Amino acid sequence: MDLIIYVPRIEASMPILRNMLMMVVKRYKALSLPLPREFCRLAVLNPREAIELLMRFGNSFVRLWGWVPGFLRDVMVFEPSASIECYDSMDRLRRSIDFGVDLAGLIIRYRLSGRVDYDDWLRLFSREVATASLTLPDQPVVVVDDYVQFMEHVARSSGVVLLGPLVPTPIDLMVLISSGKLGIDYLAKVVDYVINYIGDYVVMGRDLTDAFIRLISDREYVNFVRSTGLPIIT
Repeated sequence: MDLIIYVPRIEASMPILRNMLMMVVKRYKALSLPLPREFCRLAVLNPREAIELLMRFGNSFVRLWGWVPGFLRDVMVFEPSASIECYDSMDRLRRSIDFGVDLAGLIIRYRLSGRVDYDDWLRLFSREVATASLTLPDQPVVVVDDYVQFMEHVARSSGVVLLGPLVPTPIDLMVLISSGKLGIDYLAKVVDYVINYIGDYVVMGRDLTDAFIRLISDREYVNFVRSTGLPIIT
């Protein structure tokens, strides 16, 4: 891998990504995107249907990736010899939606009872880790929008570009705990942060960008992440 590009999964980073990708394609003649293969095929053949496909998974997906059909068609016109690969799948995306619903259920249960069953949280995230693994392609340039995946694969690349703060969300921390890469002694604190992040920042925020900015502006949270030893760049 010649270049790995990390882009936080927020709306504010997407215009930056799009603006640089054509230059990347011109130089490397290849690009891999963290999007379902089915969506990317449809984006070339029928952009309107591709957007409708994204809308089934919520407005946030459209806000994040609605620019891709136009970008792919630009590549076809200006760099027709370039190879564009999408390495995710619709099945994995559907499972992530189901995971989000189940996570919301745990948060609601806490809001109603004031109690947390940590075994339930670990079971949910362990199931997510087991079913949602994603293999990055062996391509010259790969775009990654997930902190955990980025940290797992960054050593494979000879070049790195960050298009936003490199800070794990509480969801990322739970994934790391469930996979045994972060100590279980962090569990109680991380669950509290997940509840606040989803319940207060994501649900009550204007969009994913607003939620993420509020999260990384929380000095207590950033200091907590630093205490785990995980790499962060704010």
